[in-house]
Amino acid sequence: MVDNDAADLISISFIDGEYFVFDIEAVKRLRNHHHVAGILVGTLPQVPQQSTFLGLPVQLMPEEAALLVQRGVARIIDEGSSHEVILAVDENDIDEATAKLKINELESTGSESQGQLVSFTTPAISTANRIALSESSVAAVYDTPRFDVYKYLHKRGYFISPGLRFGSQFLAYPGDPLRYHSHYLVRGLGYGEEFSLLELVGSGRLGTGVKKAWMVGGHVPDDDQHKLAALDSSKIIESEGDESIEDFVSFCVEWAGFG
Repeated sequence: MVDNDAADLISISFIDGEYFVFDIEAVKRLRNHHHVAGILVGTLPQVPQQSTFLGLPVQLMPEEAALLVQRGVARIIDEGSSHEVILAVDENDIDEATAKLKINELESTGSESQGQLVSFTTPAISTANRIALSESSVAAVYDTPRFDVYKYLHKRGYFISPGLRFGSQFLAYPGDPLRYHSHYLVRGLGYGEEFSLLELVGSGRLGTGVKKAWMVGGHVPDDDQHKLAALDSSKIIESEGDESIEDFVSFCVEWAGFG
């Protein structure tokens, strides 16, 4: 993990089990420099039931948030706890501040103003004081086949989005989804995990029907890495920067007559 100054980290808000980015500059930075597009989920206040025009915030998949935290690009903010901190203002402090304001007013005017209100504003909590969760908050995502296949594709420059509408875990785009159609329906599996022939045929035909290929892959355990290297040395991926060597095997299924 790369250690960055806290001020340079992108803040990802963790709200009710989901991950959101509210800052437009952070959204542009994620898209332009980190190949993370997310999904716009903000609706128009006056027309909340429509889904044609959406804006901020951007919702991230758990795999996106976990990868950004792992690489030292972002931090997870516990918005629930931060909100409680904002609201946990002692009533005595409010009364004391109100009394001080009243005294200052009397000293400046010499008499009590009739009908003049004395207001007190609770200061908002600063970004630096918001409660950040540790990397362990997303650690459970690291040891999943979904994260393995996500990281594998992301490392090769693909943009990845949720694949539910096409019956897969992810969709993989060769570039920005605003410019390209997705090429793959993606599913991550454990290296020794079995799947049925019916699923193989069905997923291959589904991919053909929507002009995509079905990709399946998994991380190779340490005990099997030498076997993979003996079969095909191209399957071994060189380490990049501070990341450990990643061993991954993948296959693409295309139905006869594809394209």
